[in-house]
Amino acid sequence: MPAPLVPGTFLIASLNLEDDRNFIRSVVLILRCSPDTGAAGVVINQPLGQRRAAELQRHAEGLEHLQTPEGGLFYQGGPVGQDQLVVLHRVEHLGEGPPIFEDLYTSVDLEALRAHAAFMDPQQPVLRFYQGFANWSAGQLENEVAMGFWSLAPGSADLVFSTEPERVWQQALYSLGGKYRALSYIHEDPLAN
Repeated sequence: MPAPLVPGTFLIASLNLEDDRNFIRSVVLILRCSPDTGAAGVVINQPLGQRRAAELQRHAEGLEHLQTPEGGLFYQGGPVGQDQLVVLHRVEHLGEGPPIFEDLYTSVDLEALRAHAAFMDPQQPVLRFYQGFANWSAGQLENEVAMGFWSLAPGSADLVFSTEPERVWQQALYSLGGKYRALSYIHEDPLAN
């Protein structure tokens, strides 16, 4: 395994998941993982459409200038908990609990983020909101990994905050090297291969 199944690990969807609309060519960042309680994470490369993002815009009030032209602030985090927002950011002293990995934190204190927003560089993506999350019961994710539905890779803040979310799956898969590099170039439309 290229990376252990721990918080901060990326799950890279295999081509075997092409029929699962929630996880087609997705990269999931594991936020919580325990043999007793299961795992949870957010899909990092599925931006919400403008209409759905507009419905959530009130949460970003005072943070709008952090939205880069290339990428929005709002992403589909997964099929579970659609009434919940998960917030990931790069502001070290505003993180709640230990970092997910170097340069990546989670927070629910939007007021603290707003207060710090004036000091954030709008040219560097530093904030993402994820509607919902992905969740697995105890042992479920380990079984899916063993069956080849997911490849594991070390997480990277650069991919979490990529301004090209449509390329994140390919970049994450390519980073594994070997056979994964060739797989990363398989076109989504089988007729185009």
